Amino acid sequence: MTGAFLKGAPMATILVTHGIPAEGFSLLSGEKIVIPKPLMQFSQDELAALIPAADAVVACGVLPGEIIRRGTKLRIIAGYGAGYDGVDVRAAAECGIPVTNLPDTVTDSTAELAIGLMLAVSRRIGENSLRARAEAPENLFGMGRNMGRSLRGQTLGLLGCGRIGKRTAEIAVALGMRCIGYSRHGVNHPQVESVTLPELLAQSDVLSLHCPLTQETRRLLDCSALARMKQGSILINTARGAIVDCDALADALESGHLRGAGLDVYPDEPHIPPRLIALPQVVLTPHIGTNTQETRLRMAEGCARQIADALAGKRPANVVNGIE
Repeated sequence: MTGAFLKGAPMATILVTHGIPAEGFSLLSGEKIVIPKPLMQFSQDELAALIPAADAVVACGVLPGEIIRRGTKLRIIAGYGAGYDGVDVRAAAECGIPVTNLPDTVTDSTAELAIGLMLAVSRRIGENSLRARAEAPENLFGMGRNMGRSLRGQTLGLLGCGRIGKRTAEIAVALGMRCIGYSRHGVNHPQVESVTLPELLAQSDVLSLHCPLTQETRRLLDCSALARMKQGSILINTARGAIVDCDALADALESGHLRGAGLDVYPDEPHIPPRLIALPQVVLTPHIGTNTQETRLRMAEGCARQIADALAGKRPANVVNGIE
């Protein structure tokens, strides 16, 4: 594509907030793409200075209302992922700017990570990897040492049964797990038994979070909810960090009520709560749920298609804030 989407129109400016792999933006190759260096990101001050010239934004992180309002030329804010809680969608709606997300492209990679964390915690892979680097070999090897638990025969509880929750269930069933789920929108999957939230907490050997961050789900897993979880169960979170009260989680782990946890997300990223870092039964990853080469390419391609449609005067797919 050379030039712009409308004949005679000037080149559009696409502002990308983070230094993500740019190969997927080939559909926009005729446009001006403003993107930081790989592994870098524009600061909030830089975004405030750059956004007035932008026709579209690819939002990979926090985009507050005060910055959105400066984007007087914006035709679209394309969210780089399924979650869009970092974007002030209300401010965008007030400005008449559609905000989109990518609900489909992240499904497989996030479900794979959730299963990987379950295996790592259940089989004590993370814990033993740390020990292998720090302890003498004679303290590591031996029949009966470092014993974990198999996933086969365990009950997986899914808090949220959208695309990612359902895909996680499919993989878990293949591993021999029984799946139960709770969702405020209902559970619609033949391999997942619908239960109430109290039943989910009480029955799950592994509880995996796949719900969005909303006012209703913020700190949903608090001290009271964690106390209702099955003794010796594990918690997996690849959704949003703020769904879990991390101090309450640390209490439950330190007391032995929970056997372990696998966490990819945290309330105050990039900071990880020190109490969780100190616990060897907790496997920690730095928000890598969608971070595969294949998924990142598809995510960029998805954003590019949405932006191309918006610049051409078409309604882009997956608008989340009701703008036509």
